[in-house]
Amino acid sequence: MNATMLNFDELAKEIIRVLEETKTIVFATSQDNKVTARTINPVNIGLDIYFGTGNPSPKYQQICANPYVALATGSIQIEAIAAAEATSVNYPSENPEYSKKYDIKFPHQAGGLYPPAKDGVIIKCVPTKITLFKFTDKSYWDTLDIKEKRAYRE
Repeated sequence: MNATMLNFDELAKEIIRVLEETKTIVFATSQDNKVTARTINPVNIGLDIYFGTGNPSPKYQQICANPYVALATGSIQIEAIAAAEATSVNYPSENPEYSKKYDIKFPHQAGGLYPPAKDGVIIKCVPTKITLFKFTDKSYWDTLDIKEKRAYRE
């Protein structure tokens, strides 16, 4: 199948709009040939996706062992590289933009960010490739290849 080139910035804006509305996303990690998936509450800053977890948690340990992760929601699939961004999700001074966006997106949890400060970390996922499945008169995939700085439809 031949790919049709798309406008990178326009597709990125479309993806950002979807991510801003997304309250839950499936987050998958892999370690020692074992894949694990779970639902997280994401906050995006641009295309980057953030969430909080505890540093003794399996997902944190798996990210430390293998930072290559996958995320999925609706018709969006994301390949990313994850890393701990801050040592505590409870202290807004460590990542004020995350804290502000979290409080707006999840007002029922505002000011009481999960997990507790004692062992909490903010994980930042930097996408390398994002694919959206679309269907109009036919089905196709729109792909934002962030590493190659190109967007295309197949």
